[in-house]
Amino acid sequence: MLGWIQCSQDVGKLYTEYEECNNYITVFFKMTDEKVLVCGTNAFKPRCRQYLISKHGDYQMIREFPGDALSPFDPRYAVVTYYSPDTDAVYAATVADISGSEPLIYRKPLSGSTAELRTQRSDLKCLNEPTFVSAVDYGDAVYFWFRETAVEYHNCGKALYSRVARVCKQDQGDYRSGSDTWTSYIKARLNCSLPGDIPFYFNELQATTDLIASSRDGIRSSLVYAVLSTPESSIRASAVCAFRIEDVQTIFDTGAFRVQPNPESMWMKVFRSDLPSPKLGNCSVNSKSLSDEVINFIRQHNLLDESIPNYFEQPLVVDTALSYRLTQIAVDGGVKAVNGQRYDVIFVGTDEGRVMKFVNVAQGSHVNTVLIDDVRVFHDHMPIQSLLVNRQDFSRRQEVVTDNSLIVISRNEVRSVPLHHCTNHTSCASCVKLQDPYCAWDVSISLCVGHTDGFWADHGNYVQDLMSGRSSFCSESDDDDMPGSQIAIIESPSIYSAECMTIAIIITLAIASAVAFLLGYRFARWKINLDEVPSYDSPLRKNLRTCVDHSDAYTTALPSKRLDNNVNTVVSIGGPKLQKSLLNLNNGTLPKGFKAKTAYL
Repeated sequence: MLGWIQCSQDVGKLYTEYEECNNYITVFFKMTDEKVLVCGTNAFKPRCRQYLISKHGDYQMIREFPGDALSPFDPRYAVVTYYSPDTDAVYAATVADISGSEPLIYRKPLSGSTAELRTQRSDLKCLNEPTFVSAVDYGDAVYFWFRETAVEYHNCGKALYSRVARVCKQDQGDYRSGSDTWTSYIKARLNCSLPGDIPFYFNELQATTDLIASSRDGIRSSLVYAVLSTPESSIRASAVCAFRIEDVQTIFDTGAFRVQPNPESMWMKVFRSDLPSPKLGNCSVNSKSLSDEVINFIRQHNLLDESIPNYFEQPLVVDTALSYRLTQIAVDGGVKAVNGQRYDVIFVGTDEGRVMKFVNVAQGSHVNTVLIDDVRVFHDHMPIQSLLVNRQDFSRRQEVVTDNSLIVISRNEVRSVPLHHCTNHTSCASCVKLQDPYCAWDVSISLCVGHTDGFWADHGNYVQDLMSGRSSFCSESDDDDMPGSQIAIIESPSIYSAECMTIAIIITLAIASAVAFLLGYRFARWKINLDEVPSYDSPLRKNLRTCVDHSDAYTTALPSKRLDNNVNTVVSIGGPKLQKSLLNLNNGTLPKGFKAKTAYL
C-alpha cells in the first residue's frame, strides 16, 4: 500500500475545504520491476516521486522533484504520459499552467544528457485547444494521439480534427544554447470516414488502444484501434477505425507539408523536394546540425498535407444510437480460432456503462464485423472511462493456468468481467452462432467451452465457424435461447454497415429538403392570401359593412338587384363559404351562379 498526501504548506495557500486541494495521482507507471514513478496534483502544486519496491512489497521513496508539465495542476485536466527506458525520460502531454491555457508536449529526462524539450509556447498552429488521448512508442519516436481545433479550417468556422503527432527520441533541440523546443515535432490528421464521393467523417477522437500485433492472412501489422465520434451538434454517431503504425511512419517520413504563408492566404501543399531539407522532421537527422532555415520552417509549418488512412478503408463499427456514445476501446489481438486463423477481438465501452464485443470475421483488409456480446457492467449508467484486457499467467503444480479478464473502470468503480460467456449456451447451434473465437462446441463432452489461450488442438474435437455462424454438424432444432448471465445482457445497439449509413444519410437529407420546401410553400401561400384581404378602412370593406347584419356572426346580408331599394336577404350557413373573389367584385355582389339553400325575402 502506497500513501501520499498533499503537503500541508501547499494546502495552506488554498481554501482547505475545496476537494481539488487533495493530492490526485495523475501519473503512475513502472520504470523497472523494482522502481515506479508517481506524480500528483499536490493541491495545485504538482510533485513527482520515484519509489523503490523491496522484495516484501514495501515502497521506499528515493527521489522527489517538481511535477510541472508532467502532471496538471487541476485534476480535471487530462494528462498522457509515456516512459521510455531507451532515454530514461518521461514524455507527457498536458497543460503547463494552473488555468489550463498552455498545452504542451514535454520530455523530462530523469538521468543522462537527454535534453529537456517542449512544444512552442502560445502557437495555435502547434497545439490549438487539444484534448490528449494517448501516447504510443514505436521505433525511434513517440506518437501522441489527440483532438484539437483545426487551424486549417479556421477561415470556414470552427471544427475539431483528430491528430497524431510525432516527436523523435533522439531530438536534442537546435544548435543554440538554451533552446528548449522540439525540432522534430510534426502532426497529421486521422481519416476515419465512410467512403464516398463526399466522405462522412468521424472527426473527434475519444480513445485508442496500444499497438496491437495483428496477423491477417499471414501478414503481420501493428495496428492502433480507435473510437471516434461526430460532434455533439451533428448526427449522433460513433465509429471504430484502425490505423497501421507503419503507414503513419511512412507519411511522417515522406509526406508533403501543408503551409499557410500568412493568416489571410490559402493553405498550400509543399512537397519535400521543395523544402530546405528533404529529411525535414526525420528522426535519423542530427538536430544539432540543422540550419536556421530548416529550424524556422519546421517550427512554423508542422502540419502534414496527407491524412493517415484507415487500414480497413472503412470503419469496422458504426453506431448511430441516440441514447449513448462509444467512449473506450480495448482489443485482444491475435486470438486463435479452431481453424488456426487469428482474429482481433474488440471490446468497446459506452457512456452509459455498457461493454460490447465485436469481431471482424473477414480476412485481410476486408470488413465483416459481427456483434457477439452486449452487456451492462455498471447498472447506474456510469460512463466507462477505461478498458484493459488483463492476461495473467501463473504456475500451479507445474501447469500453466490462465486467468484472463476484461478490466472495466468507471469514475467510482473497477470491475473484472470474463472475456467470454461460452458456458451460457447449451446447444451446438447456439454455440456456433456466437461467431466468437473464444467459444467452440466440444463434441466429446457436448458442451460449449471457451479458451482464451488458443490451445484448441490439445482438447479434443471442436465445432466452430466464425464466417457463417452455422455448421452442418449441428442440428437446427437444438438451437436454444441463451439463459441470463450474471451480467445482464441487453438489447443490441444500432450497428450499421458503411453502405447502410450512407443510404440513411442521403434519405434523411432528401426528406428534410422536401419538408422544408412544403413548409415554405404553405407559408408563402398564406402570406399572399393575407396581403390580398382589404384593410378594415378600405372602401370595399365599408361597402361590405353596409350589407352585413352584425347581429348574427353566422349570417351574411346580400344586396338586392336594385341598389336604391335595400332588401335584406338572409342566407343560411349551409351555403358555400364566402370566397376570396367575393371581395373583388363591385358592390359586394355574389359570384355568378351562386345558389343558396334557403332565402327569405
